[in-house]
Amino acid sequence: MKITAYRILLGVGAFLMFFRLGGPALIYGTTGPGPLSEVWVEPGGTTSLLLDADLRFFGALILGIGLIMIWLMWEIERGGTILKILAGAVLLGAMARIYALVQFGSAGMAGTVPIVLEVLLPVALVVLHESIRRDRKPV
Repeated sequence: MKITAYRILLGVGAFLMFFRLGGPALIYGTTGPGPLSEVWVEPGGTTSLLLDADLRFFGALILGIGLIMIWLMWEIERGGTILKILAGAVLLGAMARIYALVQFGSAGMAGTVPIVLEVLLPVALVVLHESIRRDRKPV
């Protein structure tokens, strides 16, 4: 049951990497519909070519992270360190979003939902992974 829950959460994470950020960023950059059709640049606004190119690059990296999450679904024993590194990075990203929320205001639901997911998902994954690892450890 724990392994199934772990794999489902990793699958949700990979899905979010592909469709929430990675795909839209890689395909459209700052010029098209962003995550879930939310815009990155307000209508009439402009962005630099560097920001557009960097967002596309980060989109490709996010797709790679999604693939790593799929790999982690099956490599429970060997993937613990990688999972913890990714979980720490996601939590750091959530803290950065919270800082932006406090400093600059809310980005609406498109900015609030990711904060909740970016706090809960990595914590749940690490707790589940450690529980699975303990259960598999020889006595």
